[in-house]
Amino acid sequence: METPLKTATRLLLALEDLVSRESVVLRSTNYLEAVTIQERARPLILELARLANQPGVAELKPRVDALMERRIASWHYIDANLSRMQEELARINEARARLARFAPVYGPRGAKPSRLNAAA
Repeated sequence: METPLKTATRLLLALEDLVSRESVVLRSTNYLEAVTIQERARPLILELARLANQPGVAELKPRVDALMERRIASWHYIDANLSRMQEELARINEARARLARFAPVYGPRGAKPSRLNAAA
């Protein structure tokens, strides 16, 4: 049977790998894959938390802290992208509203184009 330290080390290695993958997929804006990775990381995090008080596991704290810093950086990246996307959506909605105000000037909605051919 594995010692708590060996188990925690193995889980931490797997979690470090997942966090690295998460960072890559976030940078490629593959948010769906990032959610999948976060779901896979959840049981590892829970088990590491359970093992945290076991003998010898405390020596992994610097690695866990570094991992948390990387996750926090990813969260900041997500927040920044969310803000940017919300601003872009607001600009698009504003442009649509302006377009809707001008549309009646150019004819009724759903009007069929003329069948006249000016070139003929």
